[in-house]
Amino acid sequence: MKYDAVLLEATSIVLRRLREEVGLSQEDLAATSGITRSMIDKVERRERLPSLDILIKIAPSLKKSASEIVSLIEGQLKN
Repeated sequence: MKYDAVLLEATSIVLRRLREEVGLSQEDLAATSGITRSMIDKVERRERLPSLDILIKIAPSLKKSASEIVSLIEGQLKN
């Protein structure tokens, strides 16, 4: 598997898990972060990597900092 695909998968797993842990739907996360629901859906379906700007915007809604999210993604890559 190419690294890009592995990174897409790890990012998808982490962001979906965090969203579900705080009890938000994709629509709720979109509304609280100012990101479109379609972007969140594309990230969770492994179609798009979020930019740093997006991670910074969604982090407060996920009760994490952007750096914590990146660390979780790095940890997922090691699994």
